[in-house]
Amino acid sequence: MQRKSIKKSVSASIKDGLAWAVMSGFADPYAVPFALAIGASTIAVGCLRSLPALAASFSQFFTEQLVLRLGSCKKSVLLLVLAQAVSLLAMAFCVFLPARAALPVFIFLTVLYSVSGNLSGPPWSALMGEYIPASKRGVFFGFRFQVVGVTFFAASFIAAKFLTFLGEGVLWGFAALFAAAGLSRLLSVYYLTLHYEPKTRFHMPQKTPFKLLTAFYFRRNRVSAMYFSVFIMLSATFLAAPYFSVYALKELRFDYIHYTVIMTIGPLMTYLFMKKWGLAADKFGSVKVLKAAFFLIPTVPFLWTLSRNFYFLASVELYSGIIWGAYIIGMNNFIYDSSTPAERTGYNAAFAFVGGIAQFGGSLSGGWLYDFLPPLGGSRFITLLLISGVLRTAAIVPFMKLVKERVAGDK
Repeated sequence: MQRKSIKKSVSASIKDGLAWAVMSGFADPYAVPFALAIGASTIAVGCLRSLPALAASFSQFFTEQLVLRLGSCKKSVLLLVLAQAVSLLAMAFCVFLPARAALPVFIFLTVLYSVSGNLSGPPWSALMGEYIPASKRGVFFGFRFQVVGVTFFAASFIAAKFLTFLGEGVLWGFAALFAAAGLSRLLSVYYLTLHYEPKTRFHMPQKTPFKLLTAFYFRRNRVSAMYFSVFIMLSATFLAAPYFSVYALKELRFDYIHYTVIMTIGPLMTYLFMKKWGLAADKFGSVKVLKAAFFLIPTVPFLWTLSRNFYFLASVELYSGIIWGAYIIGMNNFIYDSSTPAERTGYNAAFAFVGGIAQFGGSLSGGWLYDFLPPLGGSRFITLLLISGVLRTAAIVPFMKLVKERVAGDK
C-alpha cells in the first residue's frame, strides 16, 4: 500500500512541476517588463528584485515552526502554494490601479508571491526525500527538471507571442498572463493533495529547530562552508542578474520575442541538462559537480561584455544554462546527502535564507551602482558585468579551501 502511495505521489509531483512551470513561464519573465511598462526606474527594478528576496530570506526563520504547528509538511506546502496562487491572481488587478499605486502594490504582491513560494520549498523537499532513494535522486530530479524546463520555455514563448500580438502599451495583456499563472498554480494545489505523507514522521523537523544563522559559521563543517561559498557566488551574480532585463529591453531594444529567448533559453538548457548532471552527481559526488559550476559560472558575465549581437548572446545563455544546471543539481544532492530526514526542512530553509540574503544585497547594490559606474562601450551595465565576474571568481577560493566531498560521519 505504501509503495503504491509513493508511486502515485511521484507521478503527482511531475504534474505539479508542469503546472508550476506554466505559472513561472507566464509570470516570472514578465514581472520586470510589466514594471518598466508602468514607469519603473532602474532602482525601482532593483527593489522589485531585492525586496522579495529579503522578505523570503527572513521568512525562512519560521519554516520549521510552521511545519511543526500544522503537524504536517503536506499541509504546510498546500497552504503556501494556495497563498502564492492568490498573490498572482491579485497581481492581475494591478493593471487597473492608478499609476502611482500600481507599482508599490505590485511589489508588495511580488513579495507575497516570493515568500509563499520560498517557504513551500523546504517542506516539499523533505517530503520528496521520503519518496526517492539516495541512489536515484540525481536521475529523478534531473528528469523532473527536464520536463519542467521544456514546459517553462514553451509557456514563456507563448506569453511572448501573446504580448507581441497585442503590441506595446497594452497592459491588460500582463493581467491576462498573471491571472493564467494564478490558475495554473491552483492546479498545482490539486496535484499536491495527491501526495502521500508517511505516518512514521521521520521527515518532520525536530522540536529544537535548525538555527539558520549557523549557515554563516563557515569553519564549523562542510555544509556551513558550502553556504558561505554560495553566499559569495550568488551575491556577485545578483549584482548584475536583475538588470539583464533592463539592458535587453532599454539598451539593446529587443522586442518581446527576442527578449524572451534571451531570458529563457538559459533556464531551458539548465533543465535539459539536469539529468546528465544528476547522473554525474550520483557517480562522482555532488562536490565535484559543484566544483565544475564554481569554476565556469564566473566566465558568463565576461562573455556578455564581448558583443551585443542577439545570436552571440543567445549562445552565451545556452552555455550559462548548462553550467547553472550543475550548480542546481549539485546543491540539491549536496543538501540531501548532508542531512537526515528530520534536518532537511531546516537545511533547505538555511540554503534559501542564504540565497535570499545574497539576492537582496547583490540586487540592491547593483541598482545603486548602475547610476554611478562609468560606462564601458557606451553602457554602465558592461562595467557592472565585469565587477560581477571578478567577484564570482573570488567565490572559488573559499569553496576550494573549505568544501570537501563527504566522508563517513561528516556533515
